[in-house]
Amino acid sequence: MTVLLAFLLFVVVGGLSLVHFHWSRGGHWPEESEEALARAVVGDGRRRMPGRLACLAVSFVLCMVAIFPVLALDPATRLPVKHISVIIAGIFVARGIAGYSLRWRQHFRDEPFATRNRRYYSPLCLLLGLGYAAYGSGGFGT
Repeated sequence: MTVLLAFLLFVVVGGLSLVHFHWSRGGHWPEESEEALARAVVGDGRRRMPGRLACLAVSFVLCMVAIFPVLALDPATRLPVKHISVIIAGIFVARGIAGYSLRWRQHFRDEPFATRNRRYYSPLCLLLGLGYAAYGSGGFGT
């Protein structure tokens, strides 16, 4: 079960990393324009995406987060799995909870971001947080 969870976390977070990398290269998928993309994935009133370096940095961090559970499967890596998992889980859970707060909703109110955040982005963050917490707990057989 641990191997399956590691694979699922790798695929989902790795996919998010690839999308951010695409944006760092100037792409605007899944929207038709940069302005539409900024409204869909940032939602704070801006009409341009964050800079390429910022998107690349997020892509890199997500890539490391995606690779972590797969690397941690090998006991020879000697990673502090529980500690790293708790940190990653905490970040995802905090982002997921923040997305439902009044302050967040007041700041990030552009559509379609506001609706997508409530329906998809925040729940996905909470789910990923739970996934990394479960992975770190090691309560599964290998």
